Amino acid sequence: MNGILDNCFGFAVTMGMQELSIFLAKNSLSIAKYSLVLNVLIYFSMNGAQIFETFVFVPRWACGNDPNLSILHTEYKSADLKYFWILFHSIHEIIFLVSLIFCFPLEGIGNYLLYLFIFHMGIRVWTIIYFANKIIWFQSFAQTIEKLPIKVLHEIRKWIFWNYFRVSFYIGISICMIPLVIKILEING
Repeated sequence: MNGILDNCFGFAVTMGMQELSIFLAKNSLSIAKYSLVLNVLIYFSMNGAQIFETFVFVPRWACGNDPNLSILHTEYKSADLKYFWILFHSIHEIIFLVSLIFCFPLEGIGNYLLYLFIFHMGIRVWTIIYFANKIIWFQSFAQTIEKLPIKVLHEIRKWIFWNYFRVSFYIGISICMIPLVIKILEING
């Protein structure tokens, strides 16, 4: 009896895969269009959040001769944005990959989107290695030290300086995607 169930499950999975591949083949252009448009919309939403964070939130904790790192003290004041960013970036990365996979065969869109994805991932790695690491380090000072050493103040200033470039790069990538969206929406099919 167990062998019969295995065969039925294998058959069901095979049938499901065939139906899925037929569906994807018939709707690949629609999936490419919707995923690319959604990709750009999410990118611009993230840009808005980054702009808000850069020009409103960062000055509240990082500016002046005595930065107010207590805002980053996440045990008591929930300003820890890591869950928001982890969820938002994870969803965006999946949608970006889907749009890349379905847009890649399209002439004039696929290669350009691949270059943007590579640039995007380079900035994402920089974000994880440098920016996220430094914020965690700054948060540790918020919990332990009242007067910050000069080294930490310099690191905060450096973090702010490079953050302007990082946010600008992300905005630039999303702006470069607009012609791709226009081009894919003009394709009939």
